[in-house]
Parts: sequence; C-alpha cells; structure tokens
Amino acid sequence: MTDEARLIARAAAGDRQAFEDLVRSRMERVFWTAFQVLGDEDEARDVAQQVFIRLWKILPRYRPEQPFDSWLHRITINRAIDSWRRTRARRESPEAEAFETASSPAGGPDAALDRDEVQRIFLRLARRLSPQQRAVFVLREMNGLDHQEVARVLGLSPSTVRNHLHQARRTLRRGLAALYPEYLPVRRPKESK
Repeated sequence: MTDEARLIARAAAGDRQAFEDLVRSRMERVFWTAFQVLGDEDEARDVAQQVFIRLWKILPRYRPEQPFDSWLHRITINRAIDSWRRTRARRESPEAEAFETASSPAGGPDAALDRDEVQRIFLRLARRLSPQQRAVFVLREMNGLDHQEVARVLGLSPSTVRNHLHQARRTLRRGLAALYPEYLPVRRPKESK
C-alpha cells in the first residue's frame, strides 16, 4: 500500500489529521479545476470548500480500486457545474477561465501577464460552451487527463467526450477568430515536394 493509499484509508476511517493532509495536498488542484469551469475566484473557493465538506462525508465510501484523483475530479466538476447553473440563473451568462492550468507563476512578470491575458480571453470565450463542454475541455486540455479518464470522471462514453471536446475547440476557435484574431496561430503554406 502506498503512502497516499494509507493516508486516504486513515482519512476515510475518520482521522482528522490525515484528512487535513489530504485536503492540503489537493486544495490547489480542486480550486483551479473549479475556477477553470466557473471563472470566478470566490465561487471557485466556495466550490472547493463544498467539495472537501462533501469528501469528508463520503470518503468512507471511496473504493480504493478506483483512482482517487479521478473520483475527486468528478466531485469537483459536478459541484462546479451545479454552481455554474445556479449562477447562470442569477445572471445572464457566466464566464470560465483558463486555456491552461494556472498553477503557480513560472517565469517572470511577462509570463504572469501572458497567463492573465489567456485567462481573461478564455473567460470571455468559454461562456459560449455548455457545462459539459467546459468540463471536458478543462479536464482534457487544462488538467491533462486522457479521453478515457475524462469519460470515467464525467460518467460519459469516450465518444461523447471526444464530441464535446471537438465542439468546445471549434466554438473557442471561432470565438478567437472573431474577437481575438491576433492570437490565432499563423499557418504556414505547405511546401511542395
């Protein structure tokens, strides 16, 4: 049994210190996943808190044969989508952030500015995506999960995941072309042989 598996088992058995250690090890990832779906720091913090409250209650039901991170991703995405739907009912349209996972600033101040700009642009464009498309895009493109794992986390078939991802990419590409053409990659003509 790995150290992580022992930590999870102790937390599931009610060991508060083990649970706090588990929360500390996953807090940033849960927050950023929620933030990428919601596009709002305060809402993402609320969702992260809800996720860990929920986790404390249901951790004894966790089955060690399934990947813990996939299970936690599913809880996070479901809570974020629920929050997004509630927020959408209160205002016209939410915005989601992040073409990339903005974990910790790397590089100098220019890199941070670039990440902030990418986040801002994604926030604006992602409002065009359905909650499922956003969830698939965040898990696949920003968290690096493969299609099978995204399917498992969201309870979808791999073909549905591929379809949502294709639609999300197409929608985002169209929005980028319409609103931010300067960020489109330059296509070079193919060389003839």
